[in-house]
Amino acid sequence: MSTRYALARDLDELERMTERLQEYILGDKLYVSIGAGFIRGGSMPQMTLGALLLRRRRLSSLRARLDAGQAARLDAALADHNSAQREWTLHYEKKLRQEAPARLKLMRAFFLDCKQNPRDCGAAYPVEALRRTIVQEILLAMAEFKYDTDDLRAAAQLTDRAFRPLLDASDFLWSTILEKVYPRDTFWWLYGRPGH
Repeated sequence: MSTRYALARDLDELERMTERLQEYILGDKLYVSIGAGFIRGGSMPQMTLGALLLRRRRLSSLRARLDAGQAARLDAALADHNSAQREWTLHYEKKLRQEAPARLKLMRAFFLDCKQNPRDCGAAYPVEALRRTIVQEILLAMAEFKYDTDDLRAAAQLTDRAFRPLLDASDFLWSTILEKVYPRDTFWWLYGRPGH
């Protein structure tokens, strides 16, 4: 992830995700394209609930930076999300339970790569930090929606035991605008980089 952050882009992406949310929740695929083409200079990310939740946190936390029109768009997207989560709660939970382990599995591959090629860890690290942040968003949402988190929390802790030793303390990894959104105690991996 770049150290630059664009609120407008996050909002565009959140809207696109919530427009397709019911279809996504009820569908079989974990990763779904939300559009070809380009918006504000980049391609659209793949949709997952974790990716949606990531944008929900950032935009809600940075709401004061939005103009009135953007705030109204955010409110509409959040209402669509909340409605879909309430209506399709079992399907929503099932998607979260698929996504978090899939992301943690990819992180384990990163740890193996780091052991084999330590010099390559630094360049690949931002992707892994994003993966772990999305897993955290999933865990926080599951607690918010009163889903049982014990098994996924244990899997995340197991991953973190391999993750922490790779990192040395550093400045916040992403744009300083986002630093208040991600407190160090909860999102510690965003305040470190591989030191090997």
